[in-house]
Amino acid sequence: METQNAFIFLFFSMLCMCFGWGMRGSAIGGEKGAMLPGALLGAMCVWYTGSDLLMENAFLFVSACALGYFYGGIEPYGSTMGLIIQHDKPRYNPSLGYLALAFKGSLWGGLGAGFLGVSFSAVSGVVYKWYDFVIFFALVPLLQQIGYRVFNTPYDPDNGKMPKICFSERSREEWGRNLAVVAELLILMLIRKDIFGIIMWTGGALAGAVGWVVGITFFDKQLHPLKNGKRMFGKFSERGIIDGWKIMEFVQGCFHGLGAGLAFVLGWPIAAKKLQHAEQSGELWHVIPQKLDTVLSWILCAVIICTMLMFIAPIYKKSKDGKPPRKIDTNTLELIERPCYMVMPLCLIMLGSTTMAEIIGCFAMYFVLAQHDGLERFSNFRHIRLIRVVLIAIGAAILAVQAFRGVSLWEAWVFYCFGYLIFDFISFFRPEKIKACRQQRMPFRDFVVSFGGIATVQPFFYLLATVMLFFGYINFR
Repeated sequence: METQNAFIFLFFSMLCMCFGWGMRGSAIGGEKGAMLPGALLGAMCVWYTGSDLLMENAFLFVSACALGYFYGGIEPYGSTMGLIIQHDKPRYNPSLGYLALAFKGSLWGGLGAGFLGVSFSAVSGVVYKWYDFVIFFALVPLLQQIGYRVFNTPYDPDNGKMPKICFSERSREEWGRNLAVVAELLILMLIRKDIFGIIMWTGGALAGAVGWVVGITFFDKQLHPLKNGKRMFGKFSERGIIDGWKIMEFVQGCFHGLGAGLAFVLGWPIAAKKLQHAEQSGELWHVIPQKLDTVLSWILCAVIICTMLMFIAPIYKKSKDGKPPRKIDTNTLELIERPCYMVMPLCLIMLGSTTMAEIIGCFAMYFVLAQHDGLERFSNFRHIRLIRVVLIAIGAAILAVQAFRGVSLWEAWVFYCFGYLIFDFISFFRPEKIKACRQQRMPFRDFVVSFGGIATVQPFFYLLATVMLFFGYINFR
Protein backbone atom coordinates (compact mmCIF):
# COMPACT_ATOMS: atom_id res chain seq x y z
CA MET A 1 0.00 0.00 0.00
CA GLU A 2 1.55 3.25 -1.14
CA THR A 3 0.55 6.10 1.14
CA GLN A 4 -0.41 9.60 0.09
CA ASN A 5 1.80 12.63 0.70
CA ALA A 6 2.16 13.00 4.48
CA PHE A 7 2.41 16.80 4.45
CA ILE A 8 -0.76 17.18 2.38
CA PHE A 9 -2.47 14.72 4.70
CA LEU A 10 -1.46 16.63 7.84
CA PHE A 11 -2.46 19.97 6.34
CA PHE A 12 -5.94 18.79 5.37
CA SER A 13 -6.37 16.88 8.64
CA MET A 14 -5.78 20.16 10.47
CA LEU A 15 -8.05 22.06 8.11
CA CYS A 16 -10.87 19.51 8.29
CA MET A 17 -10.74 19.23 12.06
CA CYS A 18 -10.59 23.03 12.33
CA PHE A 19 -13.83 23.19 10.35
CA GLY A 20 -15.42 20.23 12.12
CA TRP A 21 -14.59 21.37 15.64
CA GLY A 22 -15.76 24.90 14.96
CA MET A 23 -18.96 23.65 13.35
CA ARG A 24 -19.53 21.29 16.24
CA GLY A 25 -19.74 24.25 18.62
CA SER A 26 -21.90 26.19 16.19
CA ALA A 27 -24.38 23.73 14.70
CA ILE A 28 -25.09 21.24 17.50
CA GLY A 29 -22.61 21.06 20.36
CA GLY A 30 -22.32 18.22 22.82
CA GLU A 31 -21.54 14.65 21.91
CA LYS A 32 -23.65 14.54 18.75
CA GLY A 33 -21.89 17.59 17.31
CA ALA A 34 -18.52 15.91 17.92
CA MET A 35 -19.43 13.26 15.37
CA LEU A 36 -18.62 15.69 12.54
CA PRO A 37 -14.90 16.29 13.28
CA GLY A 38 -14.54 12.57 13.96
CA ALA A 39 -16.06 11.64 10.61
CA LEU A 40 -13.83 14.09 8.76
CA LEU A 41 -10.69 12.77 10.46
CA GLY A 42 -11.68 9.18 9.72
CA ALA A 43 -12.12 9.96 6.03
CA MET A 44 -8.76 11.71 5.85
CA CYS A 45 -6.95 8.76 7.46
CA VAL A 46 -8.49 6.29 5.02
CA TRP A 47 -7.41 8.50 2.14
CA TYR A 48 -3.84 8.63 3.45
CA THR A 49 -3.51 4.83 3.35
CA GLY A 50 -3.81 4.80 -0.45
CA SER A 51 -5.67 1.47 -0.18
CA ASP A 52 -8.52 0.86 -2.61
CA LEU A 53 -9.89 -1.83 -0.30
CA LEU A 54 -10.02 0.53 2.68
CA MET A 55 -11.54 3.30 0.55
CA GLU A 56 -14.28 0.92 -0.56
CA ASN A 57 -15.09 0.38 3.13
CA ALA A 58 -14.36 3.94 4.24
CA PHE A 59 -17.49 4.30 6.34
CA LEU A 60 -16.16 1.71 8.80
CA PHE A 61 -13.46 4.16 9.83
CA VAL A 62 -15.45 7.34 9.29
CA SER A 63 -18.18 6.10 11.64
CA ALA A 64 -15.80 4.54 14.17
CA CYS A 65 -14.02 7.87 14.58
CA ALA A 66 -17.29 9.83 14.63
CA LEU A 67 -18.62 7.68 17.46
CA GLY A 68 -15.23 7.72 19.19
CA TYR A 69 -15.40 11.50 19.48
CA PHE A 70 -19.04 11.16 20.58
CA TYR A 71 -17.83 9.81 23.94
CA GLY A 72 -15.84 12.90 24.93
CA GLY A 73 -18.73 15.21 24.11
CA ILE A 74 -20.70 14.11 27.16
CA GLU A 75 -18.34 16.11 29.38
CA PRO A 76 -19.32 19.76 30.10
CA TYR A 77 -16.48 22.26 30.06
CA GLY A 78 -18.05 25.74 30.02
CA SER A 79 -17.94 26.19 33.78
CA THR A 80 -14.40 24.80 33.89
CA MET A 81 -13.32 27.50 31.45
CA GLY A 82 -14.55 30.05 33.96
CA LEU A 83 -11.56 29.19 36.15
CA ILE A 84 -9.42 30.85 33.46
CA ILE A 85 -11.48 33.53 31.75
CA GLN A 86 -13.50 34.95 34.69
CA HIS A 87 -10.81 37.20 36.13
CA ASP A 88 -13.19 39.07 38.44
CA LYS A 89 -14.79 36.00 40.02
CA PRO A 90 -13.79 34.31 43.30
CA ARG A 91 -13.37 31.03 41.39
CA TYR A 92 -10.57 32.48 39.24
CA ASN A 93 -7.84 29.85 39.34
CA PRO A 94 -6.01 29.58 36.00
CA SER A 95 -3.59 26.87 37.14
CA LEU A 96 -6.42 24.55 38.08
CA GLY A 97 -8.37 25.57 34.98
CA TYR A 98 -5.55 24.73 32.57
CA LEU A 99 -4.93 21.42 34.32
CA ALA A 100 -8.63 20.51 34.21
CA LEU A 101 -9.07 21.39 30.54
CA ALA A 102 -5.90 19.51 29.58
CA PHE A 103 -7.24 16.48 31.46
CA LYS A 104 -10.67 16.64 29.84
CA GLY A 105 -9.16 17.31 26.43
CA SER A 106 -6.90 14.27 26.74
CA LEU A 107 -9.87 12.04 27.53
CA TRP A 108 -11.82 13.41 24.57
CA GLY A 109 -9.03 13.32 22.01
CA GLY A 110 -7.68 9.99 23.24
CA LEU A 111 -11.01 8.22 22.88
CA GLY A 112 -11.66 9.63 19.41
CA ALA A 113 -8.27 8.75 17.98
CA GLY A 114 -8.07 5.53 20.01
CA PHE A 115 -11.28 4.06 18.63
CA LEU A 116 -10.17 5.06 15.12
CA GLY A 117 -6.91 3.18 15.62
CA VAL A 118 -8.71 0.11 16.96
CA SER A 119 -11.03 0.09 13.93
CA PHE A 120 -8.04 -0.25 11.58
CA SER A 121 -6.58 -3.03 13.71
CA ALA A 122 -9.95 -4.78 13.97
CA VAL A 123 -10.58 -5.12 10.22
CA SER A 124 -7.25 -6.89 9.78
CA GLY A 125 -8.70 -9.92 11.54
CA VAL A 126 -5.39 -10.78 13.22
CA VAL A 127 -5.33 -8.45 16.25
CA TYR A 128 -8.71 -8.86 17.93
CA LYS A 129 -11.22 -11.67 18.43
CA TRP A 130 -14.94 -11.14 17.89
CA TYR A 131 -15.68 -11.68 21.58
CA ASP A 132 -13.25 -8.90 22.56
CA PHE A 133 -15.68 -6.30 21.26
CA VAL A 134 -18.80 -8.06 22.54
CA ILE A 135 -17.36 -8.15 26.06
CA PHE A 136 -15.87 -4.64 25.81
CA PHE A 137 -19.06 -2.88 24.76
CA ALA A 138 -21.24 -4.96 27.09
CA LEU A 139 -19.15 -3.59 29.95
CA VAL A 140 -19.11 0.05 28.77
CA PRO A 141 -22.44 1.19 30.35
CA LEU A 142 -21.59 -0.49 33.65
CA LEU A 143 -18.06 0.90 33.82
CA GLN A 144 -19.29 4.36 32.85
CA GLN A 145 -21.74 4.31 35.72
CA ILE A 146 -19.06 3.10 38.13
CA GLY A 147 -16.69 5.85 36.96
CA TYR A 148 -19.42 8.45 37.41
CA ARG A 149 -20.34 7.22 40.90
CA VAL A 150 -16.74 7.06 42.07
CA PHE A 151 -15.46 10.36 40.71
CA ASN A 152 -18.46 12.62 40.04
CA THR A 153 -20.84 12.11 42.95
CA PRO A 154 -22.39 13.37 45.13
CA TYR A 155 -23.83 16.20 43.04
CA ASP A 156 -26.22 18.45 44.94
CA PRO A 157 -25.00 22.07 44.59
CA ASP A 158 -28.11 23.48 46.29
CA ASN A 159 -27.11 21.71 49.52
CA GLY A 160 -23.38 22.15 49.08
CA LYS A 161 -22.70 18.50 48.25
CA MET A 162 -20.16 18.23 45.44
CA PRO A 163 -17.56 15.65 44.34
CA LYS A 164 -14.12 15.81 45.95
CA ILE A 165 -12.57 16.55 42.55
CA CYS A 166 -14.78 19.02 40.75
CA PHE A 167 -13.87 21.61 38.12
CA SER A 168 -17.33 23.10 37.59
CA GLU A 169 -19.48 25.37 39.68
CA ARG A 170 -23.01 24.42 38.60
CA SER A 171 -22.45 21.80 35.89
CA ARG A 172 -22.78 18.08 36.43
CA GLU A 173 -19.29 16.61 35.91
CA GLU A 174 -19.17 13.33 33.97
CA TRP A 175 -15.50 12.85 33.19
CA GLY A 176 -15.50 9.74 35.36
CA ARG A 177 -17.48 7.95 32.63
CA ASN A 178 -14.83 8.71 30.04
CA LEU A 179 -11.97 7.87 32.38
CA ALA A 180 -13.48 4.41 32.88
CA VAL A 181 -13.79 3.83 29.12
CA VAL A 182 -10.21 5.02 28.55
CA ALA A 183 -8.97 2.55 31.17
CA GLU A 184 -10.97 -0.29 29.58
CA LEU A 185 -9.76 0.61 26.08
CA LEU A 186 -6.11 0.73 27.13
CA ILE A 187 -6.39 -2.64 28.90
CA LEU A 188 -7.93 -4.19 25.78
CA MET A 189 -5.23 -2.76 23.52
CA LEU A 190 -2.48 -3.92 25.88
CA ILE A 191 -3.90 -7.44 26.12
CA ARG A 192 -4.10 -7.74 22.32
CA LYS A 193 -0.79 -5.89 21.82
CA ASP A 194 -2.45 -3.35 19.54
CA ILE A 195 0.55 -1.03 19.20
CA PHE A 196 -1.10 1.01 16.45
CA GLY A 197 -4.17 1.64 18.61
CA ILE A 198 -1.97 2.72 21.53
CA ILE A 199 -0.04 5.10 19.27
CA MET A 200 -3.30 6.62 18.02
CA TRP A 201 -4.65 6.99 21.56
CA THR A 202 -1.41 8.67 22.68
CA GLY A 203 -1.44 11.12 19.78
CA GLY A 204 -5.09 11.96 20.30
CA ALA A 205 -4.70 12.42 24.06
CA LEU A 206 -1.70 14.73 23.69
CA ALA A 207 -3.39 16.70 20.93
CA GLY A 208 -6.55 17.08 23.01
CA ALA A 209 -4.64 18.29 26.05
CA VAL A 210 -2.40 20.77 24.21
CA GLY A 211 -5.22 21.93 21.95
CA TRP A 212 -7.41 22.87 24.89
CA VAL A 213 -4.63 24.73 26.67
CA VAL A 214 -3.62 26.74 23.60
CA GLY A 215 -7.23 27.32 22.54
CA ILE A 216 -8.39 28.67 25.90
CA THR A 217 -5.30 30.89 26.04
CA PHE A 218 -6.34 32.53 22.77
CA PHE A 219 -9.87 32.99 24.09
CA ASP A 220 -8.64 34.50 27.35
CA LYS A 221 -6.31 36.93 25.56
CA GLN A 222 -9.02 37.96 23.11
CA LEU A 223 -11.63 38.41 25.83
CA HIS A 224 -9.58 40.70 28.06
CA PRO A 225 -7.34 43.68 27.24
CA LEU A 226 -3.63 42.95 27.03
CA LYS A 227 -1.12 44.48 29.44
CA ASN A 228 -0.68 47.46 27.13
CA GLY A 229 -4.42 48.08 27.26
CA LYS A 230 -5.01 47.07 23.65
CA ARG A 231 -7.18 44.21 22.45
CA MET A 232 -6.02 41.20 20.50
CA PHE A 233 -7.19 41.62 16.87
CA GLY A 234 -7.53 45.37 17.52
CA LYS A 235 -10.64 47.06 16.14
CA PHE A 236 -12.23 43.75 15.18
CA SER A 237 -12.39 42.83 18.87
CA GLU A 238 -13.53 46.32 19.88
CA ARG A 239 -16.39 46.18 17.39
CA GLY A 240 -17.41 42.74 18.60
CA ILE A 241 -17.02 40.97 15.26
CA ILE A 242 -14.32 38.61 16.47
CA ASP A 243 -15.58 35.58 18.36
CA GLY A 244 -12.93 34.42 20.83
CA TRP A 245 -14.89 31.28 21.63
CA LYS A 246 -14.85 30.22 17.97
CA ILE A 247 -11.14 31.00 17.69
CA MET A 248 -10.63 28.67 20.65
CA GLU A 249 -12.57 25.93 18.86
CA PHE A 250 -10.76 26.44 15.57
CA VAL A 251 -7.41 26.19 17.36
CA GLN A 252 -8.50 23.05 19.20
CA GLY A 253 -9.54 21.47 15.91
CA CYS A 254 -6.17 22.21 14.32
CA PHE A 255 -4.35 20.52 17.20
CA HIS A 256 -6.69 17.51 17.13
CA GLY A 257 -6.07 17.09 13.40
CA LEU A 258 -2.32 17.56 13.70
CA GLY A 259 -1.85 15.28 16.72
CA ALA A 260 -4.03 12.43 15.50
CA GLY A 261 -2.63 12.83 11.97
CA LEU A 262 0.97 12.62 13.14
CA ALA A 263 0.16 9.54 15.21
CA PHE A 264 -1.47 7.93 12.17
CA VAL A 265 1.54 8.65 9.94
CA LEU A 266 3.96 7.26 12.55
CA GLY A 267 1.91 4.18 13.33
CA TRP A 268 0.56 3.31 9.91
CA PRO A 269 3.48 1.00 8.89
CA ILE A 270 2.54 -1.20 11.86
CA ALA A 271 -1.14 -1.28 10.91
CA ALA A 272 -0.31 -1.86 7.25
CA LYS A 273 1.61 -5.05 8.08
CA LYS A 274 -1.39 -6.39 9.97
CA LEU A 275 -3.61 -5.61 6.98
CA GLN A 276 -1.46 -7.40 4.38
CA HIS A 277 -3.55 -10.59 4.43
CA ALA A 278 -6.79 -8.62 4.05
CA GLU A 279 -5.31 -6.70 1.11
CA GLN A 280 -4.18 -9.91 -0.59
CA SER A 281 -7.55 -11.59 -0.13
CA GLY A 282 -9.44 -8.44 -1.13
CA GLU A 283 -11.75 -8.63 1.88
CA LEU A 284 -11.76 -7.08 5.34
CA TRP A 285 -12.66 -8.93 8.53
CA HIS A 286 -16.45 -9.42 8.73
CA VAL A 287 -17.76 -11.49 11.64
CA ILE A 288 -21.50 -11.11 11.08
CA PRO A 289 -23.08 -12.77 7.98
CA GLN A 290 -24.35 -10.18 5.49
CA LYS A 291 -28.06 -10.93 5.92
CA LEU A 292 -27.85 -10.85 9.71
CA ASP A 293 -25.74 -7.70 9.53
CA THR A 294 -28.42 -5.97 7.44
CA VAL A 295 -31.23 -7.01 9.79
CA LEU A 296 -29.37 -6.00 12.97
CA SER A 297 -28.27 -2.68 11.49
CA TRP A 298 -31.72 -1.60 10.40
CA ILE A 299 -33.26 -2.69 13.70
CA LEU A 300 -30.69 -0.57 15.51
CA CYS A 301 -31.40 2.29 13.11
CA ALA A 302 -35.06 2.09 14.13
CA VAL A 303 -34.00 2.18 17.79
CA ILE A 304 -31.93 5.31 17.15
CA ILE A 305 -34.91 6.97 15.48
CA CYS A 306 -37.11 6.10 18.45
CA THR A 307 -34.75 7.91 20.79
CA MET A 308 -35.86 11.19 19.26
CA LEU A 309 -39.43 10.45 20.33
CA MET A 310 -38.27 10.50 23.95
CA PHE A 311 -37.41 14.18 23.58
CA ILE A 312 -40.70 14.98 21.87
CA ALA A 313 -43.25 12.88 23.74
CA PRO A 314 -44.10 13.97 27.32
CA ILE A 315 -42.61 11.10 29.33
CA TYR A 316 -43.57 11.17 32.99
CA LYS A 317 -42.65 9.18 36.08
CA LYS A 318 -44.76 8.70 39.18
CA SER A 319 -44.15 10.78 42.27
CA LYS A 320 -43.84 8.97 45.61
CA ASP A 321 -45.21 11.85 47.70
CA GLY A 322 -48.63 11.90 46.06
CA LYS A 323 -47.86 14.92 43.89
CA PRO A 324 -48.69 14.95 40.15
CA PRO A 325 -46.30 12.91 37.98
CA ARG A 326 -43.34 14.92 36.72
CA LYS A 327 -41.60 14.84 33.38
CA ILE A 328 -38.34 12.89 33.16
CA ASP A 329 -35.46 15.37 32.90
CA THR A 330 -33.07 15.61 29.97
CA ASN A 331 -30.18 14.00 31.87
CA THR A 332 -32.21 10.82 32.35
CA LEU A 333 -33.26 10.78 28.70
CA GLU A 334 -29.65 11.17 27.61
CA LEU A 335 -28.59 8.20 29.73
CA ILE A 336 -31.19 6.13 27.89
CA GLU A 337 -30.19 7.54 24.51
CA ARG A 338 -26.40 7.28 24.72
CA PRO A 339 -26.08 3.47 24.46
CA CYS A 340 -28.04 3.66 21.21
CA TYR A 341 -25.23 5.80 19.76
CA MET A 342 -22.15 5.05 21.85
CA VAL A 343 -22.32 1.31 22.43
CA MET A 344 -24.37 -0.85 20.09
CA PRO A 345 -23.52 0.79 16.73
CA LEU A 346 -19.80 0.99 17.52
CA CYS A 347 -19.77 -2.68 18.54
CA LEU A 348 -21.28 -3.70 15.19
CA ILE A 349 -18.85 -1.46 13.31
CA MET A 350 -15.85 -2.99 15.07
CA LEU A 351 -17.18 -6.38 14.00
CA GLY A 352 -17.11 -5.22 10.39
CA SER A 353 -20.71 -4.12 9.84
CA THR A 354 -20.57 -2.00 6.70
CA THR A 355 -24.35 -1.47 6.80
CA MET A 356 -24.26 -0.01 10.31
CA ALA A 357 -21.23 2.08 9.40
CA GLU A 358 -23.00 3.64 6.43
CA ILE A 359 -26.13 4.35 8.47
CA ILE A 360 -24.07 6.16 11.11
CA GLY A 361 -21.87 7.96 8.58
CA CYS A 362 -24.82 9.25 6.55
CA PHE A 363 -28.28 9.09 8.10
CA ALA A 364 -27.25 9.46 11.75
CA MET A 365 -25.03 12.43 10.90
CA TYR A 366 -28.06 14.11 9.30
CA PHE A 367 -30.44 12.88 11.98
CA VAL A 368 -28.61 14.44 14.95
CA LEU A 369 -28.42 17.78 13.15
CA ALA A 370 -32.09 17.79 12.13
CA GLN A 371 -33.12 16.65 15.61
CA HIS A 372 -31.20 19.45 17.31
CA ASP A 373 -32.30 22.24 14.99
CA GLY A 374 -35.87 21.05 14.51
CA LEU A 375 -36.47 20.82 18.26
CA GLU A 376 -34.28 23.67 19.51
CA ARG A 377 -32.68 26.23 17.19
CA PHE A 378 -35.62 26.47 14.78
CA SER A 379 -38.29 26.12 17.50
CA ASN A 380 -39.30 29.81 17.37
CA PHE A 381 -39.52 29.93 13.59
CA ARG A 382 -42.90 30.93 12.23
CA HIS A 383 -43.47 27.74 10.22
CA ILE A 384 -41.72 25.33 12.56
CA ARG A 385 -44.24 22.54 12.03
CA LEU A 386 -43.74 22.63 8.28
CA ILE A 387 -39.97 22.77 8.78
CA ARG A 388 -40.12 19.63 10.92
CA VAL A 389 -42.12 17.83 8.25
CA VAL A 390 -39.51 18.77 5.66
CA LEU A 391 -36.67 17.63 7.93
CA ILE A 392 -38.38 14.28 8.49
CA ALA A 393 -39.01 13.89 4.74
CA ILE A 394 -35.32 14.52 3.97
CA GLY A 395 -34.35 11.93 6.59
CA ALA A 396 -36.74 9.40 5.04
CA ALA A 397 -35.23 10.08 1.62
CA ILE A 398 -31.72 9.48 2.94
CA LEU A 399 -32.80 6.19 4.48
CA ALA A 400 -34.44 5.13 1.22
CA VAL A 401 -31.30 5.91 -0.77
CA GLN A 402 -29.14 4.02 1.71
CA ALA A 403 -31.46 1.01 1.65
CA PHE A 404 -31.78 0.68 -2.11
CA ARG A 405 -28.60 2.20 -3.58
CA GLY A 406 -26.16 3.09 -0.85
CA VAL A 407 -24.36 6.40 -0.30
CA SER A 408 -20.85 7.16 -1.48
CA LEU A 409 -18.16 8.83 0.59
CA TRP A 410 -18.21 11.75 -1.84
CA GLU A 411 -21.94 12.31 -1.25
CA ALA A 412 -21.43 12.16 2.50
CA TRP A 413 -18.45 14.52 2.20
CA VAL A 414 -20.61 17.11 0.42
CA PHE A 415 -23.06 16.97 3.31
CA TYR A 416 -20.27 17.25 5.87
CA CYS A 417 -18.92 20.33 4.10
CA PHE A 418 -22.08 22.24 3.22
CA GLY A 419 -25.04 20.47 4.82
CA TYR A 420 -24.06 21.67 8.27
CA LEU A 421 -23.39 25.16 6.92
CA ILE A 422 -26.86 25.38 5.43
CA PHE A 423 -28.46 24.59 8.78
CA ASP A 424 -26.17 27.11 10.43
CA PHE A 425 -26.98 29.78 7.86
CA ILE A 426 -30.74 29.33 8.32
CA SER A 427 -30.39 29.70 12.07
CA PHE A 428 -28.47 32.98 12.01
CA PHE A 429 -29.42 34.87 8.86
CA ARG A 430 -33.15 35.10 9.27
CA PRO A 431 -35.22 37.29 6.94
CA GLU A 432 -36.72 39.18 9.88
CA LYS A 433 -33.30 40.44 10.99
CA ILE A 434 -32.32 41.59 7.51
CA LYS A 435 -35.70 43.27 7.05
CA ALA A 436 -35.35 45.12 10.37
CA CYS A 437 -31.90 46.39 9.41
CA ARG A 438 -33.23 47.67 6.10
CA GLN A 439 -36.09 49.48 7.76
CA GLN A 440 -33.58 51.21 10.02
CA ARG A 441 -31.55 52.16 6.91
CA MET A 442 -28.52 50.82 8.70
CA PRO A 443 -25.10 51.52 7.07
CA PHE A 444 -23.37 48.42 5.72
CA ARG A 445 -20.66 48.50 8.40
CA ASP A 446 -23.25 48.69 11.17
CA PHE A 447 -25.22 45.95 9.44
CA VAL A 448 -22.16 43.66 9.54
CA VAL A 449 -21.39 44.58 13.15
CA SER A 450 -24.99 43.75 14.14
CA PHE A 451 -24.24 40.07 13.50
CA GLY A 452 -21.39 40.08 16.01
CA GLY A 453 -18.79 37.34 15.66
CA ILE A 454 -20.92 35.60 13.05
CA ALA A 455 -19.80 38.25 10.57
CA THR A 456 -16.26 36.83 10.54
CA VAL A 457 -16.94 33.23 11.55
CA GLN A 458 -19.34 32.40 8.74
CA PRO A 459 -17.05 33.57 5.90
CA PHE A 460 -14.22 31.55 7.45
CA PHE A 461 -16.46 28.49 7.58
CA TYR A 462 -17.33 28.89 3.89
CA LEU A 463 -13.69 29.30 2.95
CA LEU A 464 -12.76 26.09 4.78
CA ALA A 465 -15.73 24.21 3.33
CA THR A 466 -14.87 25.29 -0.20
CA VAL A 467 -11.29 24.05 0.11
CA MET A 468 -12.51 20.79 1.65
CA LEU A 469 -15.08 20.29 -1.10
CA PHE A 470 -12.39 20.79 -3.74
CA PHE A 471 -10.22 18.21 -1.99
CA GLY A 472 -13.09 15.75 -1.82
CA TYR A 473 -14.02 16.28 -5.46
CA ILE A 474 -10.52 15.26 -6.50
CA ASN A 475 -10.03 12.36 -4.09
CA PHE A 476 -13.45 10.94 -3.14
CA ARG A 477 -15.58 11.33 -6.26
